[in-house]
Amino acid sequence: MSRIKQYRDPKSSLFQSAVSEVAARHAGVQTLSVAGGTPSAIRPTMDDPLTGAATDFLDAAQTGEPMPDLPPPTAVTLGVVDVAKYCANISLKLGEALGKALLTGDQQEVQQCRDRLGQFSQCDPRWRETAEQYANYFVLQQKNIPYIRHTNLSDFVIDGKLGSTARIAIVGDWGTGQDVALLLLKQIARKNPDVVIHLGDIYYAGTQFEVDNYFWNPWSQILQLSQNPNRMTFNLTGNHDMYSGGQAYYGLLSKLGQPASYFCVRNKCWQLICIDTSLHDCNPLGTEPTMLETTEVEWVQDKVKNSGGRRTILLSHHQLFTAYESIGNKYFNEHLQSQLGPLLPNVALWIWGHEHNFVVYEKCMGVLARCLGHGAFPVDPTEIPSTPQWPDVPVNQNIKLAQGSAFCRHGYMILDLNAAGATASYYQDSDENTPMFSEPI
Repeated sequence: MSRIKQYRDPKSSLFQSAVSEVAARHAGVQTLSVAGGTPSAIRPTMDDPLTGAATDFLDAAQTGEPMPDLPPPTAVTLGVVDVAKYCANISLKLGEALGKALLTGDQQEVQQCRDRLGQFSQCDPRWRETAEQYANYFVLQQKNIPYIRHTNLSDFVIDGKLGSTARIAIVGDWGTGQDVALLLLKQIARKNPDVVIHLGDIYYAGTQFEVDNYFWNPWSQILQLSQNPNRMTFNLTGNHDMYSGGQAYYGLLSKLGQPASYFCVRNKCWQLICIDTSLHDCNPLGTEPTMLETTEVEWVQDKVKNSGGRRTILLSHHQLFTAYESIGNKYFNEHLQSQLGPLLPNVALWIWGHEHNFVVYEKCMGVLARCLGHGAFPVDPTEIPSTPQWPDVPVNQNIKLAQGSAFCRHGYMILDLNAAGATASYYQDSDENTPMFSEPI
């Protein structure tokens, strides 16, 4: 597995998507190892020159490093890295100018950027193509996310399809399109789950190209959805899925048979309430944590208060609290706490992703929680702190991800439900037969 990198802001992620798509289209396609499967594009890594140059540029931009100016045509003095940064920078600016021109009709800035890019012969011609692709996504990003609202509190409840005994597979932050993601999903498929739930994030920005190639094609083929019509699969919204405007994500729901970005799956004894924490993830690096729509809070309240004796498991992309990161300079999301805190004594377990880690929390803020953000994204072991940033958040330090040849292992959860209770088993991709940890719920 080769390195890819994420940035938790829409502009950088959207540019990554444009660069990656152009690089993938020029590299050709790869057929999945599933008989008759639709070919899916290769996910370019930082080893690809265009993708690597974009990463160098975005890394520099994150730190506020000034970008190099265009040198005189007769005296090119920039080094290789600075050339790459310059070309990426002008490509991004040209893409934004093209996008604005599509919205306003003003071509002045477009021509200025084209002139700057054209004057410098060392720029790969794919940067112009990248700018045009970014412009299309830039326009989509300006549109309202097509969030689907319930009309009645009884909407978006899937009842009568989940058996009294059921196996649920849950995986988070899986949509990388890399080989390890496909291998992990094959492990899940071999466990013959009745339901498979992805906790969100199709990298880098949930564009149509990424949704098709790095989610739907492998997801539908490996899980054999056409051959298993009774198998239910769902995809929660991740923040990266909304960075391109959310149109591709919401277009995916009809293929999955999913009613909305929030929904409830029930049998007689259990209910899984899946919520949308990504609609308002507008500033993930800033001081304003995400929240639920007010109408969605009312819907969730109704499901918990009128559970009919069912036990409740809550699923989301974002976390309520964390031991290893900061949420608005705190260890917990004050918005989600105010919205859902009163319900938590009636929640048996809350499962989330977002952080690319597997964390077993002791009960905190009134709820038992598990972080399952380790589905496929490559994480260097040095990126996960050895000790929590927030030591007062109770963590089981004895259960941690193992290290592979270069990155931390990936994994998933198998939840077996029955009338008497439930068992949660947590697997690493290094051993699909023996769980690293199991617990009754």
